[in-house]
Amino acid sequence: MLESLGRVGSLRRGILGLRETFGLSLALLALVMASSLATSSAAAFAGATVPLVYLTAGVGSLCLASVIIRFTRRMASAGGLYTFTARGLDCNAGFIGGWLYSWGFAAGISFVLIIASFFLSTVLTVHTSLDLSWFQCFWILVALLSVFALLGIRLSTRTQLLFATLGVLLLVILACVILGKGGASGVTLQPFNFHHAHSAHDFFYAMVFAFTGFIGFEAAAALGEESAEPLKMIPKAILSAVLVALVFYVFLTWAMSVGFGVDGAGAWASNPGALDFLATKYVSSWFATLVDIAVVVDAFVAALAGTALVSRTAFAMGREGGLPKVFAWTHPRFKTPWVSILASLALTMILVSWLARGTWNDPFTYFAFMATTATFGILATYILVALAGMTYFWRTRATSAVAYNVLLDFVLPIAAIVVCGLTIYWSITPRPPAPISYSIWVALGWLGLGVAYLLWLRLKAPDKVAQFGSVLAEGGETAPPPQAHAVPGTG
Repeated sequence: MLESLGRVGSLRRGILGLRETFGLSLALLALVMASSLATSSAAAFAGATVPLVYLTAGVGSLCLASVIIRFTRRMASAGGLYTFTARGLDCNAGFIGGWLYSWGFAAGISFVLIIASFFLSTVLTVHTSLDLSWFQCFWILVALLSVFALLGIRLSTRTQLLFATLGVLLLVILACVILGKGGASGVTLQPFNFHHAHSAHDFFYAMVFAFTGFIGFEAAAALGEESAEPLKMIPKAILSAVLVALVFYVFLTWAMSVGFGVDGAGAWASNPGALDFLATKYVSSWFATLVDIAVVVDAFVAALAGTALVSRTAFAMGREGGLPKVFAWTHPRFKTPWVSILASLALTMILVSWLARGTWNDPFTYFAFMATTATFGILATYILVALAGMTYFWRTRATSAVAYNVLLDFVLPIAAIVVCGLTIYWSITPRPPAPISYSIWVALGWLGLGVAYLLWLRLKAPDKVAQFGSVLAEGGETAPPPQAHAVPGTG
């Protein structure tokens, strides 16, 4: 048993269907948590037009989703975006994409657990006799997350789907009640009128908050080796997740805008607990408590989904030599990448103990800083995968089973690159206050470390570099990554 724990293994093949793969993407979107935290910030810039902002951001997300879906119709791998980038550009770009992507979501595990811990502490303190600090709640949630993550992907994804869906339904009920009661001054479509935005610049700046609310929709791509019929199931799961997020955000923020009133956007912007306020005003205080509990659960399952995504990406990189082989060890019974799972949780515990509890002693400062840092890495990976799509789809147009389409394979990838690039630009212009302003330097530092490690691998083990992105599930396209010119010493 102990010997088998230390072997490079495989994931459990073909055990997940559409509901489980969709569940991972839905959970990682963290729709309830994002609605609770980001909509007020968007209202500060976009005023009453927040639903129009989310509609615009959703269209941009569909452009990116199209690229990833086109990849998932052609190939499946636990590496997800890491593998797609390696196949489309080259093994070097694939490694950098995987390096940034896995770090971004590894950091994401920590900051969504921070939110879950804070809300849980508040609910327990106010409504029970338990008086636990957010830091104590954090350790409870980490222990619970470890159990779900290690015991198997089917249990994990079904749990994610159940609780993410319940949270979404709760907020849909709230939105329906607000609209049913006529809101502050009657139901109106004025929130979709661009003239209510403060300015064009502020409207598009608000898109930073909206677009980041769609990050994670592609998580199902990392289940390519554990899904049954992945070339059919994964594209459906990703598209469904984006569409659900788009409809949910637009409907909920429309109801919130109506709830505050078109002329009451200032009150919305200045109220960080906007959902609690609306729940109390239009339903009751007990419903607001349910919303807080939904945020706790939603953030927890988002952390669980993030752990699954990061561990699968690290597993694929370890299997192919981009990370130490230990990251590819799998549990002999549960077939989970247990070392990668524990490594991601160890990073979470270190970051939270060091920064959130130690340096700043403020969970919300940590959340803002780490969320911004993670977003830079993830958006950079999105740009790489869009570039990879453009090159791969063109290069394999004569041999691919999926017909080449100029709109889907060229125009939409360019649109995705523009949206991601502008989101990065608007995140740093104007310069945010400290310590948030340091996040770009942390992201660049992590990128620099990845480049240095890649150069070291190219010098010491060029044969390993040549294998990046090489392992695919059965049934997909087998065109090799364009690596012959990129790795010295292999030709």
